[in-house]
Amino acid sequence: MPLLIFCKQLTPRVKYIFNFIFKDILLHEGNLSFTSNETEFLQYDGPKFSYAGQPLGKELHFGACNLLFETKIQPQHTNLVTFGDTDVPFHVKIGALPFDVFAASFYFVSRYEEYLPFEPDKHQRFKAENSLQFKLNLLDIPVVDVWALMLKNILLKHFPDLNFGSRAFTFIPTFDIDRAYHFKNSGVLKNTARVIKALLERDKERLKNVLLTGLRKRKDPFDTYETLRHIHSKYNLSPIFFFLYAHRGDKKYDVNIKTDKENFNTLIKETSQYADIGIHPSYASNQHKELLTEEIKSLSLLIEKPIHKSRQHFLKLHLPKTYLQLKDADILHDYSMGYASQAGFRAGTCTPFYWYDLQLEKQSVLKVHPFAVMDATLKVYLKLNPEKGKEVIAKIMDHVKLVNGTFCCLWHNESLSEAETWKGWSEVYRFMVEMAVK
Repeated sequence: MPLLIFCKQLTPRVKYIFNFIFKDILLHEGNLSFTSNETEFLQYDGPKFSYAGQPLGKELHFGACNLLFETKIQPQHTNLVTFGDTDVPFHVKIGALPFDVFAASFYFVSRYEEYLPFEPDKHQRFKAENSLQFKLNLLDIPVVDVWALMLKNILLKHFPDLNFGSRAFTFIPTFDIDRAYHFKNSGVLKNTARVIKALLERDKERLKNVLLTGLRKRKDPFDTYETLRHIHSKYNLSPIFFFLYAHRGDKKYDVNIKTDKENFNTLIKETSQYADIGIHPSYASNQHKELLTEEIKSLSLLIEKPIHKSRQHFLKLHLPKTYLQLKDADILHDYSMGYASQAGFRAGTCTPFYWYDLQLEKQSVLKVHPFAVMDATLKVYLKLNPEKGKEVIAKIMDHVKLVNGTFCCLWHNESLSEAETWKGWSEVYRFMVEMAVK
């Protein structure tokens, strides 16, 4: 029999978050039915619960706030309540749980707070430290998935015959190729400047790297592609590589190799034979929309495959503008959902989800794939050493394994180089992979 849910109004927000929780996370195998007819609900003999301000009788009841029944974007009173060992938002006085689990989940997954006015960082990004999850110390937990499992246990206690599928932990390694090579293809003038700077700073290691790479007696430090291919092949992993492929870009932030360099194009084509390729839109494309289409088209022509995956350079994600531009460019999968300055789950979940357009109040065709941790977050932003980096990864991955979710990581080719400041970090990547496949 269908699981019947009473709510006063079936809005797009209600339908979206209920389907995400029951279908995408819990893999509920039956039908979800909704009704606003009290008589129909009370006479129904099958599994049911009410989602409203007050229960209708003695049924299983989950208290509801107004968020899912609204049709406009406005500041929310999140009304915290202590639940277990943490505070959670959207307190309700009556119900099986002391908070509105559906409103809280929607608030996080939709990134509601990013539609409201906020103070951006220097790259015009929403700051992790301003997020409600960070303030509640929930950022490193896929809390929506945890709440979903808790909901499942409550339902099974009342309705043991409900059927839920089981999912398996999944690991997805992804790479942003901002700079395919360090010294190779940089040109005589740039490398000469590097030699002079290394001499002035008495940086023997950099001097040796520049000279030996130039003389072709040493592989470029950032040329870690064979190492990556060996690791992924060994563990039967399917990586995704996002290439910055910009003919015209920002001089300061789009510093990859020019698109007419033969060895760069060869690298991309060879990588496409064993891994998925996505676009890493240039920093400049955020201000000049036509560049995004141009870059996608050029990369697609090069590998002779359509490009439907993307991750924003510098994680420049501004809602809804960025996702609208990606949709217009026929991007179907985005991997930008994460923060640069903090590890964890920007949308509160480790489960891929379809972006909900709050301005149009409907689910879109763009699927969002949250990532859990980035190498630069650990080393550059949090200033951790490799051992501390491993601890953060292990803690977050344990949380994901507990909910049988998806652990997506964001890494760079240079962080496996063992060059200069990246010494010891190739071992961090191997540690993460081995922990994931155990």
